[in-house]
Amino acid sequence: ILPQQYLIMFDHKELELVLCGVTEIDVVDWKQFTATSTTLGPGGAHAMQMDWFWEVVAELTFRDRAKLLQFATGSTRVPVQVKAIPYRRGILPRAHACFNRIDLPLYPTKDLMEQGLLALVHLEMSDFTMV
Repeated sequence: ILPQQYLIMFDHKELELVLCGVTEIDVVDWKQFTATSTTLGPGGAHAMQMDWFWEVVAELTFRDRAKLLQFATGSTRVPVQVKAIPYRRGILPRAHACFNRIDLPLYPTKDLMEQGLLALVHLEMSDFTMV
């Protein structure tokens, strides 16, 4: 509960923005404020993986982007961190929502990465779901 003196500084739209965030997910901002780990992956493999990831995210519908963000963070309006993990056939990205982090497998192709991310966002998940 906020004291009234703080609430009167905002009109209803500003208060909604402060409490709920922005409804649009700007991929450029998301990318800019994302921390990535380069601990895995030979040479330029990490950079290529991250390029693929952001290309796929940019191509997602707004709804699918929101679902991906929610998968990673538990919220449709929070920054996310992405961490690379070794790829194994059929593996999907893993989320650590408490830490706003996705562990992203090192997919051998962009198409496999896109399939993995789309498989996640099209699952009907709520609360804590194991995949």
